[in-house]
This record gives sequence, C-alpha cells and structure tokens, in this order.
Amino acid sequence: MVSEYLPPRGMRDIIGLEAELYEYLFTEFRKTARMRGFQPVITPTIEYFKLFEAKSGEEIKKSMYVFEDKAKRLLALRPEVTASIVRLYLRLLRARPKPVKLYYVAQCFRYEEPQYARYREFWQGGLEVIGDPDVNADLSAAITASEFLEAIGVKHIYIVGNVAVYRNIMRSFNINEETQDHVLHLIDKEKLDLAIEEVKSTGGVEAAEAISRILSTENIDSIENQLQDLKKTLGNLYEKTLEEHAKTREFITALRELGYQVLFNSKLVRGLAYYTGLIFEYKVEGGELEASIGGGGRYDGLTVTYNGPFEYSTGLALGIDRIALVLSKSFQPQRTRSIGVIILRDVPLSAGYRVLKKIPPVFKSFVYRARSLSRGLEYANKAGCDFVVIIGILEFKQGRVVVKDMKTSEQFLVDVDSLSNFLYSYTQSS
Repeated sequence: MVSEYLPPRGMRDIIGLEAELYEYLFTEFRKTARMRGFQPVITPTIEYFKLFEAKSGEEIKKSMYVFEDKAKRLLALRPEVTASIVRLYLRLLRARPKPVKLYYVAQCFRYEEPQYARYREFWQGGLEVIGDPDVNADLSAAITASEFLEAIGVKHIYIVGNVAVYRNIMRSFNINEETQDHVLHLIDKEKLDLAIEEVKSTGGVEAAEAISRILSTENIDSIENQLQDLKKTLGNLYEKTLEEHAKTREFITALRELGYQVLFNSKLVRGLAYYTGLIFEYKVEGGELEASIGGGGRYDGLTVTYNGPFEYSTGLALGIDRIALVLSKSFQPQRTRSIGVIILRDVPLSAGYRVLKKIPPVFKSFVYRARSLSRGLEYANKAGCDFVVIIGILEFKQGRVVVKDMKTSEQFLVDVDSLSNFLYSYTQSS
C-alpha cells in the first residue's frame, strides 16, 4: 500500500484483541468515575488555538497540530483536555452546586517524536473537580483513578510533589509568571543547572540558592526545615507556602493510610504551565514501563485565564494507551458465546432477523445468508460460532429452526417461539 494511504506517523489502526482491550478500559474507567459521583462531558476535538496557547506550557505549545480553517481562524487539535473542561465549566456549569465533578474519555494529539509508549494520537481518561479548595477534592480524583487501576489489575505507586514552593520563592523575588513557567519547564526536563541559572539571571543569587536548596531536598520532612530557613525570603508568602506543604503532607498521609505506596519527589513539577500547587503521578509498580501512566494536580485560578471568576480546581488524566501496553500481555476478554443464524436459499431475510430477535442478549449473534448449508457452516466455523440456527425453506414454512451445537454436532428441531427458552436451558446444562 502506498504511504499516503497508511495512517500518518505516530497514529495507529487498532483492531482485534487490542481494540477489545481499549473498549474494556473505556468501559471500566467510565463505570468507576460514575460510581464515585463524576459526571460525563464531551468537548470538541478541535478548539481555538488561543485556548491552549494561554496556559498549556512550552512543550505542548510547540507540539500542537495547528491550522487555519476556511475563514482564516486559527484552530488546534486538542493536546490535552483540562483547558476545554475549564471553558465548558465557565460557559455551561457555573450555576451548579460546587464542587462540580466531571469525567471524560477523549483522544488528544501532539506532534512529538513517536517512540515506545508515545504516540501522536493518544487516549486520556480524565477526572476534574472544580470549586473545592480542600485536599478532599484531590483525594477524590486520585483515589477514583486508583480504584480504576485496581479494578483492571494495574499495581501502581504515587509520586507526589508541589509546585507552589517554587512559584512562591520566585514570586518573592518578583520573577514574572512567564519566567516561572519556563523555569518549571526546565526542571521538568531535568535541566536543573539551566533552571537555576535562569532564576539567578532574573531573580538574583539568593533566589537561585533558594530554588537549589528545595531541588536538593529528598524528603517531605526536610522541606519544612527548608521553608523555615526561607521564612524571611518568602515574606508574606510564607504562610501560604506552609499551607501548601501541609496539604501535600495530608494528601500523602491519607494515601499511605489507605495502603498506597507514595514517594515524595521535590523535583516533580509536570509539564503543564497551569499547575499551582499539589501535583502527583502514577507509575506502574515493578513493571517494564518506566514512564508515567498518568497524573494531575491543582490548577487553582485557571478559570481567571479564560475571563472567569477564581475557582479552586484539581484534576488528573490517565494515559489509556500506556495502560493498554501494561495489560497487553495478560488481557483476555470475557468469553461470550456466539450464535450464527444461517438462512438458506428462498428464505426471506426478514425471517432471519425475526429469529435473531429471539436469541437472548447473553449471546453474540448475527445473520448470514448462505448459498448452501455447507457454505454457511464453513463460515460459522471460521467465525468461531458455538451454535448455529439454520433456517431452510421447510423450517421457515413450519415456523421452526434447526439448532446445531458446533462442538458436539448435535442438532435439535425447535419452534421459533421456543428458541429463547431452549437456548437458555441447553447452554446451562451443557
């Protein structure tokens, strides 16, 4: 096949067992989200470029699929969904009682170099809580995601950090928000020397030393000591920073008390520019996949960016594609018995579909019109049918069908009106 007719690089056709796995993950994610009080939303795949330009972060802005429509409006395929959720909330959901809890399953697009576990078109399952400043909101989303991962058999650990410490240190030295975002981007890319140099050039030596001290702190208890030493530097931001630290500790403590493994990482900042405080990631416990399978955090005040009132907000997204990779070797879809309804020459198609409606929904079933019985049975065998229901012209006139067990080759003549009861009783006894 010529390359122009193949999927674009980094995008895939998904079929067979892999497609079954994706459907299973979508279903389980939706079921878990609904069970915990999250409501479904669907946002456009295409948005105005400005929506993402405002606060998505350097890396994502560079990797967006951006194009003009016929009216010369600048549009983008969504690289993530949170910005769309905030827009949707401000437009349609502001009057609802808070907190507003939403979930989505959506395709996203980023023009990145394709590699193992990274595609240009990928799926996310997301949970968002808007209008609640309490750590309970963060735990509500985080634990719901954990329950989904537990339901599908993915053992995972939490990596937890908090970007508020870095932002407040930089604010105290009058470093603007754009520079803050760039510094956090450099930390996210593990370019720590460049990050510290950037802070030094814009905020001075003292600012760079303060950031460097936090970066070198390896546990959450030591952070509190560092903050005490930075009390004078932080000034009126000191109390706010202590509050953020307390929220991080409460989040970690609650997760550990619930039996989850949690690691604190002061260098965790994540790649999106809208994060304001507590952040976290999920990693597979003891798995081959080293990359994160999802994560999220606080984005308080992102509503203001889109001309709305200030709202406390938190959320997360899980990478469905990466989770599918984790499960790809072990996944076995639930076995559903299959029935082929074979209609032979001179039998009207409507007769086949009338019989199809009699088959209980616990079976997969379909109608196949065959030139001969042997052709019909050959097709049913290739299709993996457990049973076939045969309608020849004689059976049609008598209001009957022949049911054949493809495993034992046993055959039974059954009245159409009795077919459902027969299939139930026969399959339970066999």
